[in-house]
Amino acid sequence: MNTPGARIELDGTLNLRDLGGWQADGGTVARGLLYRSDRLSELTDADLDRLDTLEIRTVIDLRYGQEANEHPSRLWSSVDNHVDVPMAGDLANQKSFIERAFAGEMDDISDQAVGEGYIEMLIRHAIDFGRAINIAVDNTPTLFHCTAGKDRTGLLAMLMLGTLGVGQDDILHDFTLSNQYRAEVRMKALAPIFAAEGLNVETFRPAFSAPRLAMEMALEWIGREYGSPTAYVREAAGLGDDGIDRLRNRTLVPG
Repeated sequence: MNTPGARIELDGTLNLRDLGGWQADGGTVARGLLYRSDRLSELTDADLDRLDTLEIRTVIDLRYGQEANEHPSRLWSSVDNHVDVPMAGDLANQKSFIERAFAGEMDDISDQAVGEGYIEMLIRHAIDFGRAINIAVDNTPTLFHCTAGKDRTGLLAMLMLGTLGVGQDDILHDFTLSNQYRAEVRMKALAPIFAAEGLNVETFRPAFSAPRLAMEMALEWIGREYGSPTAYVREAAGLGDDGIDRLRNRTLVPG
């Protein structure tokens, strides 16, 4: 059996994986119920056939309108529920970020700046994260995604795994797998484009990767303000104890 976080290899995605397999308090996160991914607009016909075998019913798109309109998702036959839960932020729109870099509006970006952006999203979109969790749990198997599958998707995965009792080291490992699966490919593709503008893409690496420090900052903020991801999901995201029990009962298995 694949180790937790193993990439599902398709031609049209770089960062698609099952969220199951991680050890949690009271069991293991079930496989085949929750999937995380980058955007679905480049899926091939063969990819659609492969995804159809996973019997995914629900797709949650965390992108905001412009992103989704410019790169509409390709869906497969088992999907009967496609829901938009848009979340935006300075780092969310990478096209806009690149345009700002090329216009000379920023010289670089730090891991800490990415972390501050994550905290801003947790503040601004708490109810949206709660809505996404409710939809995901009530309509499994579910796939949730944004553009890169690392920022908004990473935060939602962190909240789910944290609420299920997965340890922080595993949560951070799941988050940083986006570097292995997507970031290096993305950086290689962007390097000549940035060079043509007289810029070194490495200066902007934190925006195109999944910096461990950024998620550590998000977790530290949650711990400081709420005590735990479970408390954030209960109080800020609005799930309440019933919603948390439903998440755990439906997605944890013995072992």
